[in-house]
Amino acid sequence: MPRPRRIAGAGLTYHIYVRGNNGESIFRDDADRYQYLAILAEAKTKYMCRVFAYVLMTNHVHFVVQTAEPNISEIIWWAHGSHASIFNHKYGRHGHLFATRFRSRFVDSNEYLLQSTCYIHLNPVRAGLVERPDDYGWSSYRMYATEEMTDSLVDVTAVLGLLARSPRRARNSYVEFVNLARTSGLVQHLPRELFVTQHARGGGPGGMREPTSGPVCRKEGSVS
Repeated sequence: MPRPRRIAGAGLTYHIYVRGNNGESIFRDDADRYQYLAILAEAKTKYMCRVFAYVLMTNHVHFVVQTAEPNISEIIWWAHGSHASIFNHKYGRHGHLFATRFRSRFVDSNEYLLQSTCYIHLNPVRAGLVERPDDYGWSSYRMYATEEMTDSLVDVTAVLGLLARSPRRARNSYVEFVNLARTSGLVQHLPRELFVTQHARGGGPGGMREPTSGPVCRKEGSVS
């Protein structure tokens, strides 16, 4: 059966998942992780894309990215080709480091944008590595949870802007939202009921607003 063609378009947002070839490790030490983030930052500048969230695990990565052009595949292949080249040279390794085809989900609403970042930040919790997402150092969660942590790689304003106009209240609401997902066990999939009931307009501490489609997640695009 032929593989489904990937949706590509300018201004589209994707939840990207890439694993190591045959489940192999794609990071062996913190230097590898720093190198990967440096490459991702270079890709952000090179392709003028926006990174909304990431998590680096031992044998896979998740991140949410918005493209400026219909070139999501080019971005992924360039970034991961660069990391693989450095990784293979460092460890005297040969062959593919990443699985040949990356997985992506088209983020078609602001609701799903929020859910995707939550899912990503809870990945280490789901894997049993930590009890709380702020205990894991290789994700963008801390950039959302506290204003003292900043990172030029990650654009937190798009997601936090869905929760409240005040940055402080938005951060508090985001932390509460992630904690609700963690403590309720709804880590695999966050249903609309959790999003709307717990954080309806004026109903939560952060005064979350009802999500609507907008400039963050546009539906225009072509199939390639």
